[in-house]
Amino acid sequence: MAILPSGLVAPGLPYLVVLGLGALLTTLLLFGFEPPVGKRHVVALLPWMAIGGIAHGFYQVPGLYPAWVAPLFSAPTVYVTTYVLVATVWLLLILLGTATGNLGRVGTYLGAAGLGVLIVFLGAMVWQGIAPAVEFSPMWPTLAFVISLAVTAVTYFLVSLRWTGAVARTGIAGAAVVFAHTFDGVITMIGYDILGSTERTPIPAAIMDFAGSLPTAAYIGSGWLFLVVKVLIATFVVVTFADYVEEEPTYGSLFFVVITAVGLGPAVNNFVLFTLG
Repeated sequence: MAILPSGLVAPGLPYLVVLGLGALLTTLLLFGFEPPVGKRHVVALLPWMAIGGIAHGFYQVPGLYPAWVAPLFSAPTVYVTTYVLVATVWLLLILLGTATGNLGRVGTYLGAAGLGVLIVFLGAMVWQGIAPAVEFSPMWPTLAFVISLAVTAVTYFLVSLRWTGAVARTGIAGAAVVFAHTFDGVITMIGYDILGSTERTPIPAAIMDFAGSLPTAAYIGSGWLFLVVKVLIATFVVVTFADYVEEEPTYGSLFFVVITAVGLGPAVNNFVLFTLG
């Protein structure tokens, strides 16, 4: 069985070279500056993860990007493009923080900058949605977001009762991990069971196909099992790696950033596609 999702596109060599050099240079500079990284950076990077998801969603809307720009936002290239953008902004903020003596607030500035850019992207999504050729349908995606917040709150509360120390050590970073994957599970479930979407990634598709073969499928659909798996995986990561986050805050927090991104990016991508019909 295939593991990688369908629809992956490798950009041309010039794009690969530019993005590769950009990723290498920004990574080396970040390692050189050694900025402080902690749990709050997981939250600060949430808007940037959402921006990457929206950018790839726009790529899937025909004709929205100019031809020379579009390859930057194909999958999986969009991950590298987003990383280079975030790393560049982070470096600029480090320089600004160093010059002004506010290096400790770089994480806050990074989150604020991401939030500002995200608002612009959301505005662009709404603008695109009101175009005559687009069926603007924000109800189900918005409901998925609200349900995800509720499920995350309940899940994190229950986890805190059993693994109080793990929740205390991961804090808001752990909540971000759970929310990202819960959102992915909820919006995939709604898309699959209610909106009639198909799943491009083989493993989630196999999980939902299995759920569809159960007697419960006629009553509760097929997407619920994928949501359960996503929530269990997210909570497993939080509980298992809580000590790592506490003992190695820099690398532990960056690990949580990656885990959060692979949940939130696809979730927001689906949010865009379902909203724009």
